[in-house]
Amino acid sequence: MKEHSFSENELLINGVPISGFAEGDDVITFSRRVDQVSDVVGADGEMSIAISADKSGVATVRLQQTSSSNALLGAIVNAVDAGVFVPVTVQSFNTGNGDIAAGTKGYIRKPADMTRGTGINSQDWELVVEKLYMLTGVA
Repeated sequence: MKEHSFSENELLINGVPISGFAEGDDVITFSRRVDQVSDVVGADGEMSIAISADKSGVATVRLQQTSSSNALLGAIVNAVDAGVFVPVTVQSFNTGNGDIAAGTKGYIRKPADMTRGTGINSQDWELVVEKLYMLTGVA
């Protein structure tokens, strides 16, 4: 039998553990920005493929508005606004099933949108990285 618990996940941004995630099944998402392989099929039906060297990706992190980790990410955005670029790295690992994702040489795309009301809202942060590596279930 296999089991899953979000408590087995760790997420680090610039080496700092992130906490205060929003609710839901997609609070941490990693994705490549381009297809790894593309193809062209000629008039005679012969296929040629091109393998992309582009390994860039996006990590999206959804936090509760009350998460103290918003301050860290906001400080990085504010530094850029002040003319100081702060590069971002992101690392995620699951101690239960061995999933690993890591992104290097990145930046935060923009400040998270702010929505406020009577309940606890979420804030989505998008981190774009030059190289994104993902290993699924390596344990």
